[in-house]
Amino acid sequence: MPEKTKAAATAKTTPTKRVGRRPKSGQDVSRDAMVECAIRIARTESLSEVSMVRIGKELGVAAGMVHYHLGSRDELISAVINAAFKERLERLPTPTGQWRTDLEQFARSSLDTMGRWPGLATYILTENKFRLFQRVQPGEIDYGLAYFDHMGRILMAMGLAGPMAAMAYHLLLLFVSVIAAEKENRQSPQTHGDFISGYLAKFAQDSYPGAAYLAAPFSALDSPAAYDAGVAIMLDGFAKWIGSPAVA
Repeated sequence: MPEKTKAAATAKTTPTKRVGRRPKSGQDVSRDAMVECAIRIARTESLSEVSMVRIGKELGVAAGMVHYHLGSRDELISAVINAAFKERLERLPTPTGQWRTDLEQFARSSLDTMGRWPGLATYILTENKFRLFQRVQPGEIDYGLAYFDHMGRILMAMGLAGPMAAMAYHLLLLFVSVIAAEKENRQSPQTHGDFISGYLAKFAQDSYPGAAYLAAPFSALDSPAAYDAGVAIMLDGFAKWIGSPAVA
């Protein structure tokens, strides 16, 4: 990542406030060790499993000690998500200058990252906090902001008007998050194909002709196929926007 980009992406923050007195304990553990423990859990289990109590048990300290160093669970979750976003940014190939290729790489990097961090896609779709920017310590980079900036530069180079660029960013990331959550939660039609076909088999085809028409091909759809088709449709649409006047 270029030095200028790093500098621009570094958010102005204040240190995490430590709440109350230091708990009495025979053992103390650093904030960094607590965050690393949370990241280790989130990589192998799920973001939903990360909690102050769990970190305390893993490290053999009281939950109060975790609160003392981190302040709140929000701080802990944001630190984990920032680690995931850092990985996402670092895995991005160097921009080619070809907007379609660069957006495809952007979308794929987001999908792959969510696939490597269980629960991340579901969290992003269901929570308002930390889906874009993160709470970082002084001197740390907010990798959510850095990624947002990376995407903005691609859209600027496309020549899209601001409102269209913002819509393109939102639609693409929303679609990728939905596909990642579908895979994460085993919600693709193909996963439930037997149930779908079995349920419709109870009815005569002429009772619900539209459902009968869709049933077999719908039951065959999986997440990779939906992702490929959806990204292609969106990129084709973005191509039509280039050079068009901004819309309200």
